[in-house]
Amino acid sequence: MAEFRLSFTNRWLRLAFILAVVALTFAGARLIALGLLYVGLAVWAFKRWRRHKRGLAYFLAAALVVGVGLYGFAAFEVWSVRAWHARHFGDAVLLAADGTYEGEGKGKRGPVKVAVTVEGHKVKDLEVLEHYDTIPIASAAFDELGELLRGRSAVDVDAVTGATQTSYGAINAARDAVWKGVADAPGVSWISKVTLWFATLKVQRVTFHSLAVLFIVVLLFDYTIQAALVEGTGQTLSCMDCQTCVGTCPVKRVEGKLFPMEIVLRARLGDYDAVAKLMEYCVGCAKCAAKCPAGISAPSVAAAVAQYLRKQKREEEAEFFEERI
Repeated sequence: MAEFRLSFTNRWLRLAFILAVVALTFAGARLIALGLLYVGLAVWAFKRWRRHKRGLAYFLAAALVVGVGLYGFAAFEVWSVRAWHARHFGDAVLLAADGTYEGEGKGKRGPVKVAVTVEGHKVKDLEVLEHYDTIPIASAAFDELGELLRGRSAVDVDAVTGATQTSYGAINAARDAVWKGVADAPGVSWISKVTLWFATLKVQRVTFHSLAVLFIVVLLFDYTIQAALVEGTGQTLSCMDCQTCVGTCPVKRVEGKLFPMEIVLRARLGDYDAVAKLMEYCVGCAKCAAKCPAGISAPSVAAAVAQYLRKQKREEEAEFFEERI
């Protein structure tokens, strides 16, 4: 089990966790997000495979087989239910037992929930419980639909002129409600519902824009939390980019980068490979710490990075850091 030891200081694992949360939050992009998550884990598993650590690869392969199998089962079950309803289209009221049933349809601006009362194999009443459409237009449409449906033995009325989408939302909700009164009507199992809930793919403009904004927020949050998670590098969050350290440093610039401020900023972002490369030029005079208004020390940050690398079993880099410090 030690092979699967996870650490939130690993940026890729942390981003994978955030991606999973996004997948569960945005229904329209859930399948895409989970697909990207799986691809990322597959790449990681391949790297571990090359080091003869194959447990994760076997787990992902089994998960893929199970996932495809569940999706195939869910798709077949949904097809079977739709085929049964198609064969009995228009017979819902005739087959339904007496009672009041609730159903839901999609209106113009959101879901429409209705309650349908069936008595003597006829629609006795239609009551709209909840809707989000324009009140004056929707209220008139619902009243007219109620008059049209009362006394009928089928939910097959036309949409009200001027409120087509609202009308179809109520009509589909009524059909959904009446079918719940048919005892022999087949339904979709909870396994299929859960599977299809994860496999949702309905990307819309609003979803795309929301994901773009969330992606920016996640990056900003991730760049901040990296320094907070690695002990000793939290001081980098106080950097004001004033470049006072640059003015006092005898090196000042390395490969076009301001030194030692670049060390602090790279450590804040978790780019420890860049920190390792930049530390080759540090002379360890600590003038940056003496002049920094926030008291940040680039050598101290490097020492914290060295400890982190040692914990990550990157011994050679850690020893190099310690020698330079």
